[in-house]
Amino acid sequence: MTRPANLRLTAAAFSLLTQPTIVAGYPTTDTARPPETIPVLRYDPPPNFYRSAIAPPDDYSSTEFNASLQIYPFRPAGGNVEEMFRNTMLREWIDPRYQEAIVASQPDFRIVSVAGAQVVHTARFVENVAGIARQRMRWVIIAGGAAAIIDASASDLMTWQRALPALNVFAGSLRVETAPERPAVTAGPGPAGRLIAGLYMARTLKDAVDLTRSVGYNMTRVPALHFYLFSEDGRVYRAYDELPVPGGDPRQFDFDAAERADPVNSGRYAVRGRQLVIEFQGQPPETIVAAVPRGGRLKIGTTGYQRQ
Repeated sequence: MTRPANLRLTAAAFSLLTQPTIVAGYPTTDTARPPETIPVLRYDPPPNFYRSAIAPPDDYSSTEFNASLQIYPFRPAGGNVEEMFRNTMLREWIDPRYQEAIVASQPDFRIVSVAGAQVVHTARFVENVAGIARQRMRWVIIAGGAAAIIDASASDLMTWQRALPALNVFAGSLRVETAPERPAVTAGPGPAGRLIAGLYMARTLKDAVDLTRSVGYNMTRVPALHFYLFSEDGRVYRAYDELPVPGGDPRQFDFDAAERADPVNSGRYAVRGRQLVIEFQGQPPETIVAAVPRGGRLKIGTTGYQRQ
């Protein structure tokens, strides 16, 4: 059987309105063996979308209409990921906030190309949200025994069409790179911890529920303060809205109690050369790599934090 040609990342990559792709006979990928190195998904954020301060996933929302995009980092994946994707669209990998409830029609499965990936499968589908046809598209990107997910959505077909130009700019920037194994953070930051320790604050946006809007359309973003608290010995905690500790002194904060109550926002950090490596304890664990703070300034993603 002839192997199907991959679709190139053009405007059709997200719209998928023509050129059905035959997937039968495409070589399967057994990802049971864990990767020796960790693939990294690189991209340029879609224009006119803003990013949430909390990850994973990397969460972007349009500033112009009701459309959003979530990018889930690579994770080791056992078994046949393609078969899993065709059976469940890997719904179990999606953050509960964004999991589809009712799929209104049979998903349209395709294959596209991303530089550096082994294979990329997509599913275009419609979710029934209180009788409204919410437009969805999900990608699974497979490379080196691991898989990453991209999940895009819009409130209706007209909004999806408006979002396509920004989503296709994003799609055209996608590439997979190989990164060395993440460094262990158990040893702590060493002497650099004395220079990094403190409370860092940024003004950003966070998810909130708008009770004046119907279910499925009631999530919004509101201005908020966001904090990272670093100890000298390598502990870290993050929070919205309120200072995690009076006066911002990490020596007065109970990191052990925070870890028991809120493990997703509790973790460890280390310094490797000019890099600050932070690992939070979610499942799967979340790793953030940023430049070491300079002059009391820390930048994580596109958000800048100032030591208080």
